[in-house]
Amino acid sequence: MLRSIATLLGLITTALHGCSAPEPPGQSTDGPPISVKLATAHEESLDALYRASGTVRGRTTAVLTSKTVGYVRSVAVRAGDRVQAGQVLATLEANDSSASVRRANAGFDQSLEARAEAENAVSSAEAALRIAKSTRDRIAALHASGAIAQQEFDEAEARLLGATAQADMARARLRMSGSRISQAKAEIGEAQAALDYSRIVAPFAGRVIERRVEPGSLASPGTQLLVIEQQGRVLVETAVEESRTSSVTLGDTVSVEIEALGKPVIGRIGEIVPTVDVASRAFLVKVDLPAELVGLRPGMFARVSFHIGQKTTQVVPASAITRSGALDRLFVVEGNRLRLRMVSLGETQGAWTEVLSGITTGERVVASPGPTVIDGTRFKELP
Repeated sequence: MLRSIATLLGLITTALHGCSAPEPPGQSTDGPPISVKLATAHEESLDALYRASGTVRGRTTAVLTSKTVGYVRSVAVRAGDRVQAGQVLATLEANDSSASVRRANAGFDQSLEARAEAENAVSSAEAALRIAKSTRDRIAALHASGAIAQQEFDEAEARLLGATAQADMARARLRMSGSRISQAKAEIGEAQAALDYSRIVAPFAGRVIERRVEPGSLASPGTQLLVIEQQGRVLVETAVEESRTSSVTLGDTVSVEIEALGKPVIGRIGEIVPTVDVASRAFLVKVDLPAELVGLRPGMFARVSFHIGQKTTQVVPASAITRSGALDRLFVVEGNRLRLRMVSLGETQGAWTEVLSGITTGERVVASPGPTVIDGTRFKELP
């Protein structure tokens, strides 16, 4: 098969050499040489990819329920409304929770005042300690020279010990006040969490499918209030052959091509279904797509490329390839002229395009042919 393709390409190339396209006005293959930048066809290590077809699916549908007991005060949305993540959709009465939050905040304020008082006590105790130490040092010097009695030295030593103990106690009270502040913060968080239960918010951007409660209804834990469907954020489901099990790992990044996007995007494997379908001998892989994608709808066709290793293959710069209808071509150096050559291409990865046939390793090609480059053009190489 490959020999037939190579033969066909050779015939096409020969035909092009013998009957090239008309030259653009003002251009001639015998005119002055044009300046071009050349590159060499060479072998490069590229990613080996496994491709599988897939389908765009909606991510999830959520049923919002009450976590506390209370009458429904208001419902801000109706079926069909679009909502944003974090938007308040309904509120419940929560007088007890509001009182708990105020009480916790008051306790936090008291703990701050206690810390300020403890800091002042530490400053005072440390000042007294410095005075006691200075006094003890002076008396010790006088005692050493015999100017004062032993009793006065002992009293100064005792006052220093007492000041040291007072400073230690003040520091301990300061540390305790810090612990009380941490406890007060935790109490505020607990009370605020209970209060937040009275506010039903959208967990993601989407659309309200169903409204199951009206203002005035009594809600209890587990009561279903609203049903919303996620919009915009979608995933791709693809079936992977069982022989590729070792090549697919949770969390791996993959390339996803969807025609509506116009260019590949990077997805991440978010779920691998462990069972293999007995009919297709394939297992299901779910690929998470970037959140910012728009215009995708469930049911769209997708193609997923998995990285399965490395391969060494012949490449040229991607910019060297030009297209004419369904044909891929490039310009190859032959003597002092540039010749148009039809090629069969593989994958394009980054700056390189894989060339399966049409040229050989080591041949020189025009790196980025412009409109002045035609078959048979004389050239000079740019540095």
